[in-house]
Amino acid sequence: MEGRNKGLVIFGIILLAIGLVASFYQVTRHIGKPPEAVTLQIVYPYQVEGIILLVAGIVLIALGFFYSRRNRLPPPPSNPPQPSSI
Repeated sequence: MEGRNKGLVIFGIILLAIGLVASFYQVTRHIGKPPEAVTLQIVYPYQVEGIILLVAGIVLIALGFFYSRRNRLPPPPSNPPQPSSI
């Protein structure tokens, strides 16, 4: 990964993984009381947050690949040592 910002790519992959887990996390709820009809409802309580994390992870991975440390301005050249005249 020469020339790529590894930190952004790794952080993006972590956010992507957390977003996938959060968006597919499901909870089963019981609706109704036991003597009556009890139905099961499957809900995804963190789906919106998961999608936001997915998008953020994709953006950070893309920035990590396209933002190179080599694109920065190089440091100013240092003054070469002057020969001493003795």
